[in-house]
Amino acid sequence: MSEHVTYLFSGYARLPQNVSHQAVYKRVGMVVEVDEGGHLVDCSSTLVTELARDFLARLLRGFSVFSDRDLMEERIRRHYRGHSQGALIFALRKVFEAVDQSPLVLGDSAVAPAGDASQIGLADDY
Repeated sequence: MSEHVTYLFSGYARLPQNVSHQAVYKRVGMVVEVDEGGHLVDCSSTLVTELARDFLARLLRGFSVFSDRDLMEERIRRHYRGHSQGALIFALRKVFEAVDQSPLVLGDSAVAPAGDASQIGLADDY
């Protein structure tokens, strides 16, 4: 039985002042699950409404994080007409940066993102 391998990437961007939830969240986050071929399996975000989160996922699902980057941005620009549009595009670009530093692009030479290992219970293992 073969295991279906996917990768999780995230990107964040500052929300504009005119967005209602800016005072609470300050940033918008986008998290994507990508298969080994680079196709977006699913997408989630910190957008406030369920409809906006679902809409964004439907808008991007199935596209390639390698060859469809411009198309994904254009789909957000054309179809997502909310005030967070620019922040979502910036967060998506951050996702692309994470993809470019991942095993999907670099193979086994990819280094895990820097972080505080103590937050995930690995501090004593080093």
